[in-house]
Amino acid sequence: MVIVGFISFGQIKNNKDFFIAGKNAGVYQVAGSLLASILGSSAILGSVDFAYDVGWAGSWLMLCGALGLLILYPLTKFIKNFQGYNLPDLLGNFYGEEVQRISSFIIPIAWLGIVASQIMGAAKIITIISTFTYIEGVWLSGFVFIVYTILGGQFSIIKTDIIQLIFILLGLLVVFFYISSEPLTKEALPLINHKFGYIDLLVMILTYSTTYIVGPDIYSRLFCAKNEKTMKMSILIAIVVLIPLGFILAKLGIYGAEMFTDVGKNSVLLMIADSKLPNILSFLLYLALLSAVISSADTTLLTASSLFTQGLIKNLKSEKAVFISRVLTAAFGVGAIIIALKMKYILSTLLMALTIYSGAFIIPTFVGMFGYRARKEVVITAIVVGGFVATLGKYYPGNTGKYIAIAAFILNGLILYFGKKLVK
Repeated sequence: MVIVGFISFGQIKNNKDFFIAGKNAGVYQVAGSLLASILGSSAILGSVDFAYDVGWAGSWLMLCGALGLLILYPLTKFIKNFQGYNLPDLLGNFYGEEVQRISSFIIPIAWLGIVASQIMGAAKIITIISTFTYIEGVWLSGFVFIVYTILGGQFSIIKTDIIQLIFILLGLLVVFFYISSEPLTKEALPLINHKFGYIDLLVMILTYSTTYIVGPDIYSRLFCAKNEKTMKMSILIAIVVLIPLGFILAKLGIYGAEMFTDVGKNSVLLMIADSKLPNILSFLLYLALLSAVISSADTTLLTASSLFTQGLIKNLKSEKAVFISRVLTAAFGVGAIIIALKMKYILSTLLMALTIYSGAFIIPTFVGMFGYRARKEVVITAIVVGGFVATLGKYYPGNTGKYIAIAAFILNGLILYFGKKLVK
């Protein structure tokens, strides 16, 4: 990956190449990059661990992602002619420069948690296939992500994601068919059950599906597409892959529940690889998971650094933008490494980051596409209140926290609605 970064470094001619791969990517490049970014270690390992606890309900993580993309499909007409580089650019078009800048500062902070979750996944894999400790694995994987992203930017990411996606899908499918021959004696919990009810599904749709409808990483893939047709075909391909994959990952988690009575803090999928697979298949799975880690970590890291750069200098087309973004990539990478050393669970780290983002930005961006406009004070208030309340919900256990997370979206929408009427 580092070698690919060095090769791409010499091919980057301007800011457009670094931030949106020249805006000339085809269907397979965009679809491959979209899926590779979605299928990070946090999503794969997290889905399997989730299914270990809740049965077939573990498939909802991927299914909610597919639902978000399905809603996004008709919305491509609103972004097809967009000439900016990222989501804050879009918000700036809707609500003005101040909203653009505050989103450029807030989103990267939330995205640190997503980068950290990828580093945690990489470190766990590294401890299995080498003699490195978890801490050493965190620093090693973090260093590779930082160097690769600094060198190649979006130009290298969009080119290599399709290769990484092939490794991801091949590894997961081979393992799935291998374990499918073994009959299961326990009946798995259904899609909705006492461990994952309708209120849990609603919260997941609000905090997870919505990040596919309005998400910085999703949009960063689409902005690389050469036209609207490419965007739409890429989204359809991603949906077709995610739906069956959700059930495949759930089946792996259910198989793990059959095989292991207690996994503790270990990853179920890695335990399957370590104790149930022949060496050649476990190696293939580790390669798939490392590909998943890299393909998501570089995308999220570049998103965080480029957005913060925009907050500092206002315009990513500036001559200094690439240099500043590279410096911030190193800074955010180290920050993500520190978070990865402190946090314990991959999925909770991922969902915490997405909750902060979704509570703050989903509704302002979504209604902005349909022509809603309001003064900057109203929108900024909605962003801050929504993000704060959503974050607060993560600290309360049980249904209390879920209701608070739902309230974040309601408050965000109410502030936008009544704020427009009150603030003239």
